[in-house]
Amino acid sequence: MATLVKTALRVNCRIEKSIVDKHNQVKMKPVTKQKLLCCIWSGLFAVFAVLQLNDSDPLLWFSAYFVCSGLWFAEIKGYNTFWTAQLPLLILTFWMGTLIEAPIDLLTFGTLADLIGEMSAEKPYTEESREFFGIAICVASLLVLNLRIYSRVD
Repeated sequence: MATLVKTALRVNCRIEKSIVDKHNQVKMKPVTKQKLLCCIWSGLFAVFAVLQLNDSDPLLWFSAYFVCSGLWFAEIKGYNTFWTAQLPLLILTFWMGTLIEAPIDLLTFGTLADLIGEMSAEKPYTEESREFFGIAICVASLLVLNLRIYSRVD
């Protein structure tokens, strides 16, 4: 039994009493849904970050999406603390607040179809509305992440 546990620890598995059966065989724990969701969030924001590299202000957007991706990856590894996820959430929420006028203008003067249409000088609110919704996705994911971390702290 001790040899099995040492071997399993060497390959970086968590061994708990619940996964050692009555014949002293170690059963590997499947990847949990939680880790899978963290991987999806992390991968999604990594793709978003890479796609922003051809934008007119790539450093700003790449940084925002990359931080979100990094925080979700840190959650997989268990490195997040409540405060590491709070600061980006506060910054992005403030940034989103500075753009709140654009979606209001979009709904007042345009249509939601303008979001996927081409940019034009007659519709300056289109780009800022896209930015607003991009940040809103980040904020929503960081809210979920903060709730996960907060529930783990209690």
